[in-house]
Formats: sequence, C-alpha cells, structure tokens
Amino acid sequence: MKFKASTLMIVASVAMAGVLVYMAIFMSDLLTEYAAFLSFILVLLIIGVIFAEFEESSITSKEVALIGILAAITAASRIPFAALPSIQPCTFLIIMTGLVFGVLAGAMVGSLTALVSNFFFGQGPWTAWQMLGWSMVGIVAGYVGRKYPNFGAKEIILLGIVLGEAYNLLLDFSSWITFYRAEPSLFLPTFIAGVPFGILHIVGNIIFAIILGVPVLALFRRFQRRFHVTYASDRGPGEGTPPERSPGS
Repeated sequence: MKFKASTLMIVASVAMAGVLVYMAIFMSDLLTEYAAFLSFILVLLIIGVIFAEFEESSITSKEVALIGILAAITAASRIPFAALPSIQPCTFLIIMTGLVFGVLAGAMVGSLTALVSNFFFGQGPWTAWQMLGWSMVGIVAGYVGRKYPNFGAKEIILLGIVLGEAYNLLLDFSSWITFYRAEPSLFLPTFIAGVPFGILHIVGNIIFAIILGVPVLALFRRFQRRFHVTYASDRGPGEGTPPERSPGS
C-alpha cells in the first residue's frame, strides 16, 4: 500500500507531539535538556505537511507562478521596515492572500515569506517558527475567506489583531523553548517581555489594513479573476464537465 507523503508527515508530527507530551508529564528534566531540538523537529514536520500538501495538490503552473510572485512581494516588503521592530506588512499581506486565494496559497506564501526574507535578516532556529507562524496565519485567513466570502475592511482589521497576537505568542513560546530551554521560571517573563513587540505588530497590522486594505483587496481579486482556471475536459459527451477552480481553493 502506497501512502502519501502528507499522510506520513502527519503521522510523524502526531508521534513527535506525543513524545513531547509524554516527556513533559513523566520526564520533565530530560525534556528541558532536549526541548529546543525536539520542538524544532516537530515544527519542521508540520511545515513538511504543508509542503507535501502543496506538492500533492492539482495546482497549475499559473497558480505556482502566482504564489511565487506573492511570496516574493511579501518577503521584499519586510526589508524597508527592518528598522521598525515588529511593524511590517508581511502579516497583513499573508492575511490578504489567504482571504482571496485560499488556504493553500496563504500557507505557502506565509512559509516562503519567512524563509526568503531571512536570507536578508539572517537564518536561524527562529526561521522555522516564523514559517510555521505565518503559515498558520495564511491557513486561518483562507478558512475565514472561504466561509465569509463577502469580507471587508473590518474583517481584515479583526484578523490583523487576532492573528497578529497569535503569531507573536507563538514566537514568544519559541524563544522560551529555544533560548531559555523551557525553564518554567522564565515562562512568564519571556511572554511579558514580548508584549511591547506584540502591540507594535498589531498596531502595524491595523495601520496597513486601514491604508492598504481596500486597494490590495481590489488588486488581489483582479489577480484572482485573471488567474482563474477552467480545466478542459477529455470526457465524451454526456459524461459531465469538471468544475472550475480558483488558485489555492
């Protein structure tokens, strides 16, 4: 029996998560020693699930090109704001990508944004956590866009607040795991130290949503219409016509 790569990645991720939970309950001292390494492996496995799903999808070359362009634009948008801590348009653009183009596009643009932009900012263990965080932003935005297709500026601002805070909490958690070796006494101080950066991140998302939300939404929807794909059918008459699909759906 042949298993899909995504299925194997999911099984491996669940198994690694189970190991971490078991160690947290029964081997807490040992977990402190290896928390950074094991959690890093788990994050890589989860990212592997996303890339495997992308590889196994029926996405077209046009859609691949579109995702690449959006990822490049989002990654490049981070560089001019390097001097402003936590204020950058990346989260906003990833939310917009997920809302308009769907879950898969949002996840891929989110993960590639961190990977590509860190060739400028510097790669490290934080890269995988950023890839995971921004992928989750794109995935959640994709599901919201699917459920509420008539979203507007208010929904974009709300997502910027909620997902911006969620992203920051994940990165604070990664700092506690990676740099403080999951030391219990440093858990709260780590998150408290991250509060100002989280506030700046959210404020930046709100500003970008207010100023750029409507024009970017119109631009992305125009791209969506231009890249809309209709599959030609090889079936004979009366056998039905395959449905249309849009990027990332």
